[in-house]
Amino acid sequence: MNINLTRAQKILVVLYNLAGGTTKKIRFENIAVSAYQTYKADFQLRGFPQYPDTGDIVHKPLYSELKKHGYILSGNKYFSLTPKGIEYAKRILNSDKEISKTDNSYVKFTIDQQKEIERIKDTAAFRLFYEGKQEEILDIDFYSYLGVTVRTNKFDFLGRLATVEDAIAATKNKSRLLYKELMKCHTFLKKRFKDNLEYIKNSKGGKR
Repeated sequence: MNINLTRAQKILVVLYNLAGGTTKKIRFENIAVSAYQTYKADFQLRGFPQYPDTGDIVHKPLYSELKKHGYILSGNKYFSLTPKGIEYAKRILNSDKEISKTDNSYVKFTIDQQKEIERIKDTAAFRLFYEGKQEEILDIDFYSYLGVTVRTNKFDFLGRLATVEDAIAATKNKSRLLYKELMKCHTFLKKRFKDNLEYIKNSKGGKR
């Protein structure tokens, strides 16, 4: 396995191992301790190497990188891998090369992504777009298209955006026509609701 991993990638591997390669929920403290035991130099408490750091050194990668990119879900201090996160962790474990956290070339058109595409095609935003009623699409329709609400916190929102975009990208080798159809709508929605996206991206977010 490649050893030149970022802290976020190491945490992802730790979560994968703790969950046995499943979507099982794992408590934050278990992740922090296991990360310390596996990669002691990266996750020790500054000045006290005999103790694990359970602060931002673990919190930040979990939220600002892993959750943001749709690799994990969280709630009440428990974290679980998404299908995308499981596939990425497997790729890290089976690779002897450096892997970028933004490299999605490994993503296949999975059953979960197929369900995601079907969900997207059933949304009001998608329907109105292809009925030529783009001006009727509201921000609430955009949120529903992404699978979020106005109360969804920053990192959950960005994670959902990444999940939708991964699902669309994965259709490219499955059906070029479907890919173009989905991308046309998605590009329009991102442009129309650019201000909404910028507001979310620039917000402080929250940890839930």
